Amino acid sequence: MKAKLLSVAVALVALAAAPAQAFADSGAPGGFQAGVQSANTGQAAGGLAISDQNAVNANVPVSIAGGNVSSGPSSATQTATSNANADVSNKAKTDQDQTLNQNVGGSGCYAGCGGAGGFQAGIQDAQTQQAAIGIAKSDQNAVNANVPVSIAGGNVSSGPSSATQTASSTANADVSNKAKTDQDQTLTQNVGGGSCYAGCGGAGGFQLGIQKAETDQLALGVAKSDQNAVNANVPVSIAGGDVRSGSSSATQTATSNANADVSNKAKTDQEQTLTQNIGGSSSCKAGCGGPGGFQVGVQKAETNQWALGVAKSDQNAVNGNAPVSIAGGNISSGPSSATQTATSSATADVSNKAKTDQDQTLSQNIGGSSCHAGCGGAGGFQAGVQLAQTNQWALGIAKSDQNAVNSNTPHSVAGGNIYDGSSSATQRATSSAATDVGNKAKTDQNQWQDQRLGVARI
Repeated sequence: MKAKLLSVAVALVALAAAPAQAFADSGAPGGFQAGVQSANTGQAAGGLAISDQNAVNANVPVSIAGGNVSSGPSSATQTATSNANADVSNKAKTDQDQTLNQNVGGSGCYAGCGGAGGFQAGIQDAQTQQAAIGIAKSDQNAVNANVPVSIAGGNVSSGPSSATQTASSTANADVSNKAKTDQDQTLTQNVGGGSCYAGCGGAGGFQLGIQKAETDQLALGVAKSDQNAVNANVPVSIAGGDVRSGSSSATQTATSNANADVSNKAKTDQEQTLTQNIGGSSSCKAGCGGPGGFQVGVQKAETNQWALGVAKSDQNAVNGNAPVSIAGGNISSGPSSATQTATSSATADVSNKAKTDQDQTLSQNIGGSSCHAGCGGAGGFQAGVQLAQTNQWALGIAKSDQNAVNSNTPHSVAGGNIYDGSSSATQRATSSAATDVGNKAKTDQNQWQDQRLGVARI
């Protein structure tokens, strides 16, 4: 051992006589890298659709005579429609890519050298706030009337009376938020040791990678449909003599729909790779300091979602088919047929979907030195922290109120005989309320740590 130290001392004396190339008391190179990224997206969307309708469709032929009245057929096709649509959406996509590459080489110093040092810091911050509100309101006050009236001192001969009457009130609110955040971060550090032979300081390296992705979403959808519909088919015949009525046919439909479709969708991908290669203090023989390495990887993904869907359908529908015949003589009525439908529907579809992927890889290779005396051992530190937090809240309310009257009431009053045809009625009253509420969350966390520490040889 003493012979080796003596030979090293002789070599150092020879190097001191060499040309001035900073072979002694030199500080090794140092490097610093800092990458900062900030992406802030704020979105607000508001949609309001209002349809107010006060519609009166009237088919009222009137015949008044002192003698006879001969009426042709009475036909009415009446439609009243009120629509309100609110389509509100936010879509945001954020991509962050960051690459830091650092190569800090050792010096040509041979005695009293300070080891190479490197520092890397990569910070990414992606914040997305979305708010969407959609309101759709349809108010309808519709009156569809088919009222042929015949008044005569003699006879009344009426042709067929036909009415097709439709009243529709629709409110649709479609509200959605969609956010996608991708964060990629790569830190590569290569810190090489110098060719120092005595009193060498070991190489040191530091890496820090931080990623934060926060997504806040709020969606509110309200759909309301109010309908006050009256479908009336009322042929009236009044005569001092005979009344001969043709067939009376009515197809009456009253529909009130309210749909609220509210959804939030968020996807966050975080990938972080830290690679550190720290070489030993080269060919140092005595008093060598070992290499040191430090790595920290932090990932945080927070997703907050809130969704509310309200659908309300109020319907007050009256479908009336009431032919009236009044005569001083005989009444001969044709068939009376009515197909009457009243429908009230409220549907609320509310959903939240969140997916968070976090991948983190830390790789550290710290080589030992060839020091033979007074050597400091290699040191390495790795810390990987992952936090994924998902909060979801969903509420769906669907309400359908229906007050429906389907009436088929033929009425005949005569001083003589009454001959009525067949009376047929198909009547349907339907009230439906459906609520579909769902939350779906998926979180994947993968973390790899690989550390290799070389042992200094003494």
